Amino acid sequence: MSTGPNVGAQVERRVVMSRGIPPRPFYPARVAPLWRDFCEAAVNAGLTDPAVRLGDGERRLLEAIFGNSPYLTRLAILQPAFTLSLLADGPDLALTAVCEELVHRVPEVTDVSAVKAVLRIAKQKAALAVALADIAGLWPLPQITAALSDFAELAVDLAVAHLLRHAMQKGELTPPAGCADVLALRAEPDIAKGCGYFVLGMGKLGARELNYSSDIDLIVLYDNEVASYIGPKTPQDCFIRITRDLAQIMQERTGDGYVFRTDLRLRPDPGATPVALSVAAAEIYYQSVGLNWERAAMIKARPIAGDRAAGEAFLDMLTGFVWRKHLDYAAMADIHAIKNLIHQHHRHGAIVVKGHDVKLGRGGIREIEFFAQIQQLIAGGREQALRVRDTMTALTVLQNSGRITAEERCDLVAAYELFRTVEHRLQMINDDQTHVLPASEEGLEHIAAFLGYQDAAAMAADLLPAFTRVHGLYQELLEPKGDGETAPPEARAFSPAAPDAAARLAGLGFKDAERMRMVIEGWLFGRYRALRTPRARALLERLLPYLLDALSDTGDADGALMKFDDFLSKLPSGVQLLSLFQANPWLLELVVEIMGIAPALAAELSHRPVLLDAVLSPDFFNPLPTTDLLRQSLAEALARGRDFQDVLDLARVWANEQRFRIGVQLLRATIDGSAAGAAMTRVAEATLHELLARVEADFAARHGRIPGGRLSVIGMGKLGGGELTFTSDLDMIFVYDAPADAASDGPRSLSPSHYYARLSQAFINALTALTAEGRLFEVDMRLRPSGSAGPVAVSLVAFDAYQHASAWTWEHMALTRARPIVGDAALNERIAAIIRDVLTKPRDETQLLRDVADMRQRLRKEFGTGNMWSVKHCPGGLVDAEFVCQYLELRHAAAAPEVLSPHTADAIERLTAAGFLRAHIGAQLAEDYKLLHQAQSVVRLCVGGAFDEETAAGGLKTALAKVIAGASFEEVRDRVAAAQARIAALHRDIIDEPAAAAS
Repeated sequence: MSTGPNVGAQVERRVVMSRGIPPRPFYPARVAPLWRDFCEAAVNAGLTDPAVRLGDGERRLLEAIFGNSPYLTRLAILQPAFTLSLLADGPDLALTAVCEELVHRVPEVTDVSAVKAVLRIAKQKAALAVALADIAGLWPLPQITAALSDFAELAVDLAVAHLLRHAMQKGELTPPAGCADVLALRAEPDIAKGCGYFVLGMGKLGARELNYSSDIDLIVLYDNEVASYIGPKTPQDCFIRITRDLAQIMQERTGDGYVFRTDLRLRPDPGATPVALSVAAAEIYYQSVGLNWERAAMIKARPIAGDRAAGEAFLDMLTGFVWRKHLDYAAMADIHAIKNLIHQHHRHGAIVVKGHDVKLGRGGIREIEFFAQIQQLIAGGREQALRVRDTMTALTVLQNSGRITAEERCDLVAAYELFRTVEHRLQMINDDQTHVLPASEEGLEHIAAFLGYQDAAAMAADLLPAFTRVHGLYQELLEPKGDGETAPPEARAFSPAAPDAAARLAGLGFKDAERMRMVIEGWLFGRYRALRTPRARALLERLLPYLLDALSDTGDADGALMKFDDFLSKLPSGVQLLSLFQANPWLLELVVEIMGIAPALAAELSHRPVLLDAVLSPDFFNPLPTTDLLRQSLAEALARGRDFQDVLDLARVWANEQRFRIGVQLLRATIDGSAAGAAMTRVAEATLHELLARVEADFAARHGRIPGGRLSVIGMGKLGGGELTFTSDLDMIFVYDAPADAASDGPRSLSPSHYYARLSQAFINALTALTAEGRLFEVDMRLRPSGSAGPVAVSLVAFDAYQHASAWTWEHMALTRARPIVGDAALNERIAAIIRDVLTKPRDETQLLRDVADMRQRLRKEFGTGNMWSVKHCPGGLVDAEFVCQYLELRHAAAAPEVLSPHTADAIERLTAAGFLRAHIGAQLAEDYKLLHQAQSVVRLCVGGAFDEETAAGGLKTALAKVIAGASFEEVRDRVAAAQARIAALHRDIIDEPAAAAS
């Protein structure tokens, strides 16, 4: 976002009001008579004359009230004793005493008129205490709004308890357990436990941000499953009456005033539903027809009275409604539409000070709140840290997550504090629920004086930049985050029905322009499910200029458009994703790039478009973190699972996002194939670690655990070597260690061999099962002892014996890439020691050479190919390079164990350093291996299977070459062919020819 003026620093420099120095009386002529009235009221109440009792500081504070606020003046004269104690003891002690008195008195009172009186007198005192703390600069804004909110919550809680007790005494509700005499029951809030009736504080009350003369927004609900109703009618009748009585207690005006104006209209469909609604009805409403503004309102919802546990359960049930599982940019448009309606209704125009609405006007409080709430709704389903109620904390979390800058947060917080302070002063004058600055010069000068400014011009010097800055940030949030005019003028406002539509497409590089025009026309006719709503089609129509421009840049515009067509055809709905593209046009460009360059990645994206959510994370293009940090991230994701099936789905969502992230980074060449392989391996390891623990726990629930038993997983092949690609299987071996005579201690006891075989199979199933979120990994267990004929899990003793006495040479070759990666740490160390001992034993060099050559010949016969882009099995491919390394490792490890490494590139370096490969040969092999690994990584990412350059589109070949080596396709092909020729020659020199000579 743009920087703009530093409003925070500006307000800090000017200082809205000098802390500790009361504002001057704007109407000084009123002060003397009102001072006399206050002194007279104090003396008549039997108090010491304030003229004698108060010092200059206290008197100046009262004069500020008398000369600015008729409402506060009236309260001070009505409550002289409290006012004097407030001045003497300070607002903290005074307000605490007011609340303690309420908590003590209201539960004893049985007459509703007396309850009303006690609450209203307390409200007078609380209003005076908070105003004094604000005017004197003793409390910061969060403390002021929290004090107002906490008092409102206490008042509602006590009133609800009073009404519930009355219903219990009438025989409508069951009294609390242990209550011997319901007539003697105190109306403590605890009596609401288990009754099923609860009150949600909404808006500023829910967020503890109440303003000075605010009404309170409440939603009242009851749970029929919990309600303890025993009366002659229905729970609904009872709870509707209680709610109406609650509203009357709160807002009826008596001689003592009122407690709080109460608004019950935030409930579902208020024009057609009763004031108290059942939880079941509310749930059906929200989950079926709930709107985005209601989701935004629920961000701040908080149980404040009644059966709070039932209230928390209800909010927990609505988590999926409020916090969508995936990024939700459609909410942005809806909330902005609400804001526009507000402006239209109130006729808000340009930003000015005179007559400006500091809450609803442009750049006002509501825009700051919406700025936070829009981003909370968009990403809060994925980032739980964003699920906070109050605005200032939300802005801090947005900064911490990288969504706004520190300067933007500072400016918004400073503006929020300024506007809320102005709002409070406006309301303190006459206890009016107003947010509008005066339209008259006198009114403006009055509010400026009450705020502590020298004059209205000084106040405007703070307000105008703050309004402008807030409105700018709010508007910028709603604008597409592209790089400006990304589509050329001729591509704008494209209509497939226009006479020149096909010609314009041809001009953009589309070969079969008429066919492409018809495809686009089908989109706008609602051909696919995702495009059947007018809103979705309108969004797509606005995006067409960006889309066509991006497609034309792929080098194969027709092919990319058809892949995008396939992508659209698989979407269950379109508004959310198209809104995402509209807000982030660069993301649409990325998707088109994937469609044009990476068909396999495009297919993955078509099946799971929610993968795009991850791209908007601030760290998406950063290198993946360590395995430990990935484990922590996955553990946090899995903690949201309600059951084991949830865990499996969440693991797949997390792993798919990480793999997609790595794939995009490789596609954008921010990482190379080696880094991608290492990152893919870290993702796999983190997944295996976290999922194994949960599979073991789930398995133990049925079969218990084996005392002293432990399990480890050995990574083989590319998993062991840290070189996984986008399509790699996981080659694994399961090894366990347990006392031979042990048995599991669960209800269905198993012997060690059966226990670990079934546990291992359960783990494999957890990895490979096809759930709604797809598979995690394909698993290959053929490298275990005895291959497919052997047990799924082998004991440590059997593993040791097999490797030392029965394993074939090719199995020891595979063992050079073995690495214990998951499971018991001590067992992993023992396995690693066995592997090292096996690999470093002396060998018959001639037999070793023959065995290696024979195995390579078998693989050529089974998997050999003449396609140079099948870089694993083609002549001079990766397998040839790996065989050279593995042969040399096995040949020399007895004398030089330092040459061993599961990572082929590292093994090449070690063999070269030890002198078993000449320096120039080792350096060339390392370079060639890296190029082939890069080619394999990119081809598997982009194509998935075999790549045939004869049939591949020119754009795809160009893009592949660019990602592989940053050169033309012909240059890259020549470099790959030369590398393969050198590796093939090296394999002949070191293995094939010596083996033939030894035969």
